[in-house]
Amino acid sequence: MKKKVLSGLFALALLVATGYGVNQSMKSDANLPDLALANVEALAQSEEKTCPAPCIDDGSGCYCYGWYSYCREPNW
Repeated sequence: MKKKVLSGLFALALLVATGYGVNQSMKSDANLPDLALANVEALAQSEEKTCPAPCIDDGSGCYCYGWYSYCREPNW
């Protein structure tokens, strides 16, 4: 009987400690949505902008978000 009571008290103490730890962790991550939003925006930006349409070529190069000496095709 004593062993069951001690096991129950140990399990209860473990649950309380876990709940307290999770509660403190959630309080300290108040800026998580801002960080997650910044991460999503950074991932959404392309490292190299591509043309939404074929580059306008005048014979000496083309312009698509900047001047290029060669014609750039869109990456779809």
